[in-house]
Amino acid sequence: MHGVGQILLQNRASVLDAWLARLRDTAPGAHPASLQLLKLELGTLVEKLTGYFLTDDEDGAGAGPAFKSVEEQAATTSAACARDGLTPMETATLILSLKSIAGELLDRETSAKATELYRMRTALDAVVDRLALVTFAAFVETREEIIKRQGRALLDLATPALPIWRHIILMPLVGIIDTQRARQVMEWLLEALSREEARIAILDVTGVPLIDSRVALHLTKTVEAARLLGSQVIVTGISPDAAQTLVKLDVDLSNMITRGSLRSGLAEAFRLLGQHSKGPIETMI
Repeated sequence: MHGVGQILLQNRASVLDAWLARLRDTAPGAHPASLQLLKLELGTLVEKLTGYFLTDDEDGAGAGPAFKSVEEQAATTSAACARDGLTPMETATLILSLKSIAGELLDRETSAKATELYRMRTALDAVVDRLALVTFAAFVETREEIIKRQGRALLDLATPALPIWRHIILMPLVGIIDTQRARQVMEWLLEALSREEARIAILDVTGVPLIDSRVALHLTKTVEAARLLGSQVIVTGISPDAAQTLVKLDVDLSNMITRGSLRSGLAEAFRLLGQHSKGPIETMI
């Protein structure tokens, strides 16, 4: 495949320019700074692809350390596309466009016979198809990682543990509570109780749209875990609809202190501490 490699080597700049032009057409809304960074990634990919075709590859497309290097660079380029906001379709179209760009170059620059030209085009197409699969897998993996990081960031924002008074912390919950988040709520609440040496924790569920038997079970486990640390938990903000649902489900909440609003929950917390809500200011932290 030295013919393909030599032609790519001699026309590397024109191949890269044509590729960037396709990128601008494929993703017209891309930021200029992102295009500049992707230019570097694509340039490195062209360089490694050229190096692959310049090697003796007797095993065909997808074999040898040279092609491994091409795959790694293709995955890096795809990850950059995902981080810069390109869609899977735009990324796949970008990679597959190399077929027509390099193919037209082969037709124009080579003096090989038709059979040799067909062999070079077939080898090029096979390599680009393989890279398209690699880039798709890398794109999906990168997007999943981005979504996970965003999810963790949202959980961090939606599950704060706030010290609001001496020995009292508040954890307002917002959004859906699933099994993973319920474990996180318990873990962060217990850490906050220990860190702040708090004796009372207020869990406000006003912002939780649905409270079913599973959520109630998680809440009872959290209450029991806090009790083992010598603390009490007050759950506030259960809506009338949620209360009716829990009664119908026959959920045992007898060991849980509940109040209808955050205000009444705070009053109960002060009562449990033996303090009045208008206590001396020096007791605050």
